[in-house]
Order: sequence, then structure tokens, then C-alpha cells
Amino acid sequence: MIEQISPHWRSVMERLEAALEHALFKSPQDSKPGQALNALRKQLAASNKENIVLPYENDDPLGSALYSVHAECGKNTEHKNGQYKNRIIHQYKNRCLFVTTGRCFARCRYCFRRNSSALDYPFASAAQIDELCAYIGAHSEVREVLLSGGDPLTGSDTQLEALLGALRSCRADLLIRVCTRAPVFAPERFTPRLLALLKAYKPLWLIPHINHAAEFSPDFAPEAHAALSALAENGIPMQSQTVLLRGINDNLSVLSDLFTELTLLGIKPGYLFQGDLAPGTSHFRVPIDEGLKLYEQLRAELSGLSTPVYSVDIPGGGGKFNLLQLHSRFSDMRVETSKNAYIFRDNRGFCYRYPIEI
Repeated sequence: MIEQISPHWRSVMERLEAALEHALFKSPQDSKPGQALNALRKQLAASNKENIVLPYENDDPLGSALYSVHAECGKNTEHKNGQYKNRIIHQYKNRCLFVTTGRCFARCRYCFRRNSSALDYPFASAAQIDELCAYIGAHSEVREVLLSGGDPLTGSDTQLEALLGALRSCRADLLIRVCTRAPVFAPERFTPRLLALLKAYKPLWLIPHINHAAEFSPDFAPEAHAALSALAENGIPMQSQTVLLRGINDNLSVLSDLFTELTLLGIKPGYLFQGDLAPGTSHFRVPIDEGLKLYEQLRAELSGLSTPVYSVDIPGGGGKFNLLQLHSRFSDMRVETSKNAYIFRDNRGFCYRYPIEI
């Protein structure tokens, strides 16, 4: 098991360790630094529990291979070195995903790509970027492209500019999403040059992956907080994604703090993901029924603006599914239809009517 922890993340954990020692000396009941330290450590620390692989876990839990296409012939084509030449995944009609690189700033232990051969991918070459642009040009239904990896921001500014510039030349109205953990793993990456670069290629959204408020705490991770603030101040829209993780953030207070603090920074909480069925990750997964109960408590605490969608990527390529649709008992309202109205009945028994108009 290869462990990879970014220097910045280590420095945040060191600050939390110092705060924990002070808290235990001053007030043994104050466990907040300890909870935060545990949350950060567990995300990246290798564990023997990863050797427990369940029968239904697999290396491609999202079924991405089913939607991997070649820009020219519409199917996977292998290099002579055994790596797939293609990096384009087109699962949803109006958007495609591009694997920019296999490199990450750190290795998350719950990630389905943590042991993937894609980790060996270098940053996309000019020829691969040309193939992406050709594919988008041939598919007018594609309105968005997700730059994923690995982490696209491990690329140099020159590499990023070549990629973003090609995409913008390909289509002026193409929405670009940059999926990254750089704000919390490597906030030093957000130099004035990078901020100007991201700003220059709008429409562009940054999609930061953040699991705990301590990752961008002004007290323990001021660099990450400053990076996210700078992105917002430069007018770069952001929508976060979070994975629900056992022993890390499966707690009402932790999630409420996380999504509130993100919203205050100008980041819209987008998704709270159920854990993928990646090999050796069962110790991270929260059972769906437990997750739904927690999510219902969360919805009662937060406004719609601060509440993400609790979703699962259906195994085998089924796509994203809103877990609130799983059981009607998790809905605040029951809906019936009469001859001329929709009748909404809440959990208190009160009824409300909305007319059926012709």
C-alpha cells in the first residue's frame, strides 16, 4: 500500500496535533482538534482494512469503461505499451469527462482510482487534447467538459493554458469544470498567474472536493482558506463535492459546519456522495439507510442554498441517483392527486393543495 500525503496536509495535521495537546492540557473535554485530526489522518493513512475486499467491490465501480470512447472510432484503442490511448468518458448526453492526468497531490484511501493504472498517465499531450476537441466538435450535444484525473491542477500553468485554450477555441460557449483537491492539498498552487488563467477561460467552474471543515479552517489551514477566498474574489464560481465517510464526517454537526462554512465562502455545496464500491473501502462506507437518516437531519438544519444532493453513483454504469428517491418515508411530504388538485400532506398531518391547471 503506497501512502501519499501532501506537504500542506501534513502541516495542517501538525497544527491540529499542537492544538490537541494544548486542548487536553487546558480542557480534556475539548475534543474538537482531536476529531478534526482524526478526520484528516484517516483520509490519507493506509490501513490493513484495505486488504478486506468484498465480492461486489471492483476496480471500476462507476462502470466508466462502458462509456470510454475513442475520438475517431468510438471505442477503446490500446497503445502498444498497454495504456489506453483514449481519456474521454461520455456517459451523460450533454457532458463528457476528460482524464487530464493520473497524477494527484495526495492519495485518498477511499478513492476508486487509488490503485488504478491511470495513475501512471502523464498530463495530456497535444495530440490527446486535439482528439478531445475533435470529439467535442463532432458532438454538438456536449455542452460541458469535466477536467478530471488524477488532479488537473498538478499540471503546469503552461500545460493548463494549452488545454483550456484549445477547449475555448473549440467552442466559445463550452462550460469547463475543473475537478480538484488542490485548494486543500496544495493551496500554494493558486498563484496570481493561475487565478488569472482560470479567470481568462470563462465559462469555467472549479469543483473542489472537500470532506471536512478543518481542511480549510482559518485556524488550522489558513492557506487553503485564503486560496478558496481568492478564487471567489476573482469571480470563479465553485460547487463542492463531498464523500460521506464513516468515522470522518458521518456526523450532523460536522456536515452542518462543513456546508455552512463552504456557503459562507461563496461555494455552493453540490453533492454529498455515498461511497463507491471500490476494492478495500468498506470500512469507509456508511450504510445507505444510516446516510439517509443523517441527511434528513441535515436538511432540517440547513437552507436549500447550503444543502447538497445526497447521491450515489449506481454500480456498473447506472449513473448518479438522488438517494431521497429511494424510500418515500424519507420525504417530508406525501403527495396525492385528486380530480382537480395535487394534495400535499406533511409529517404533521397538515394538507396543502395546488390546483391542476389546464
